[in-house]
Amino acid sequence: MRVTILASVLGMVLAAGATAQAQTPPEGLAWMVLRDINETTFDRDDPTNRPPLVTRVPDGVIRAVDLTPDGHADWRVDYGPAEISAYCGTGGCTQILYVSLGDDGLTRAFDEQAHELTLYQQDGERRVEAWVHHSLCSSDAGRECRFSYAWDADLRRLVERPNREGVTVIPVGAFSPIDRSEDRGPRDDAPQPVADIWFKTRTTCASVYNDDGIDVRRPALHDIPDVDGDGRRDWVVERTIPCQASPGDMAMIPGFEVWLTRDDGQAVLAYGSQAERFARIDVAATPAVVIDEPECDNDGSCASIVLKWDAGAQRLTP
Repeated sequence: MRVTILASVLGMVLAAGATAQAQTPPEGLAWMVLRDINETTFDRDDPTNRPPLVTRVPDGVIRAVDLTPDGHADWRVDYGPAEISAYCGTGGCTQILYVSLGDDGLTRAFDEQAHELTLYQQDGERRVEAWVHHSLCSSDAGRECRFSYAWDADLRRLVERPNREGVTVIPVGAFSPIDRSEDRGPRDDAPQPVADIWFKTRTTCASVYNDDGIDVRRPALHDIPDVDGDGRRDWVVERTIPCQASPGDMAMIPGFEVWLTRDDGQAVLAYGSQAERFARIDVAATPAVVIDEPECDNDGSCASIVLKWDAGAQRLTP
């Protein structure tokens, strides 16, 4: 099985390489990369205090790939070959994946640091796997952390899949193809009841960690694969951490809620966990399965509660 998968990966890499030779990157991508490279050494106080302007995209930074077999090139931007410290760290270098929408241009599907971003084929679909910092999966520095996705043309986004090693359980909120942690408001696609939680349950705490002495804490909103079988993505809300909890204090984690999206843009509460519990999603089947468990390293030893969909009660139950 592993040989077959690796062969598929190699075939897609070779095909992507051949495509890359035949394709000229869109002008906007080249402009973006050159801007990012030159911006890292820009000194507003003295614009002459800088190395020579970079006017050519380094080899290997922009490559044509084929994630969606629609006859249009998709594009991967890898800042690793540019050797810019601002775009690389212990979790690898920034990788951006743009998917072609045909005449509608490109859309950003992935934008995060990763050691590797691999395109491959499995179970009859093309997928992309990100090898990211180990802390997103475990505290074990020797353990690789990989998340896989497939492109959903209707949603115009990457959706979760088991990774190539067969890991199907994903910790909710641990990693997202596009970092949304700096969003100043709830996601535009969040149902109104979920968005309301973001506004109504935020807390302002005194803090010695911030220059202004204030720490504004909010719930974390995460969209997840469909868990009730209606084909719509659902939501997990990680409750707002109380002011009494210091950073990293697992004993004060207030738990989570699962909200189900409805066709009218609303959402209903389907499950509320106890405190000190976290949500994980098993994407081995459709619909996906929610798992309620304490903090652990996802090694199978946690006191997990597998939640089942009760269509009659319209709830998730143990």
